[in-house]
Amino acid sequence: MKKIEHQSLSDQAYHAIRDGLQEGLFMPMEPLVIRTLAANYGISATPIREALQRLVAERLLTVLPNRSIVVPRMTQRRFRELMPIRAALEGMAAELAVDKFTEEEIAQLSELTARVEEVAKRHDSAGYLTLNREFHFTVYRRANNPELLQLINDLWLKVGPVFTGLFDDEHFKHHANDEHRNILAAIERRDAEAAGQFMRQDIDIAAKALLPLMPLTDGA
Repeated sequence: MKKIEHQSLSDQAYHAIRDGLQEGLFMPMEPLVIRTLAANYGISATPIREALQRLVAERLLTVLPNRSIVVPRMTQRRFRELMPIRAALEGMAAELAVDKFTEEEIAQLSELTARVEEVAKRHDSAGYLTLNREFHFTVYRRANNPELLQLINDLWLKVGPVFTGLFDDEHFKHHANDEHRNILAAIERRDAEAAGQFMRQDIDIAAKALLPLMPLTDGA
């Protein structure tokens, strides 16, 4: 975890924990302990507590009867409801981004893809999750559509915590960067349709790896 600098510590803690949710740093039903987070982020307990309260109010975290604050449980039913929305929005963002990438930005995306390849080959789950998010949002930001980007951000906050299970799937572990390379190649040849298709395929492949790890419903 990155240490948090001074200035608006509560806001910075809030955004740092949100980033952690998107990256899969916090697992579903994992308690978020204020003292532990404060130590990891290098700040006092008060801004962490305030950040957690904001995230609870936004329903990104939930409070159990014993007062523990946890990441909400993700079920297969809810995940299946979110996947077609992700595929539509993130595929659209990839398509919109293709013609907006400069040659320099494509070179930077290529370097990032190579870094993803390195951590994937080492089966470094934490490193992969961080760079995976960076890859995706590098593409989504180039769509230059703030409303679309916000919708995608919100979706990742809901599904991100389950990403930590990706490397539990043997097939995914050995093919974690395949679709990223395909997306990069599509962007390099300015093929918007292919970029969108490979982005949707990437989401589908990850979903197939993750679904068996989830309960069918809250009562399952």
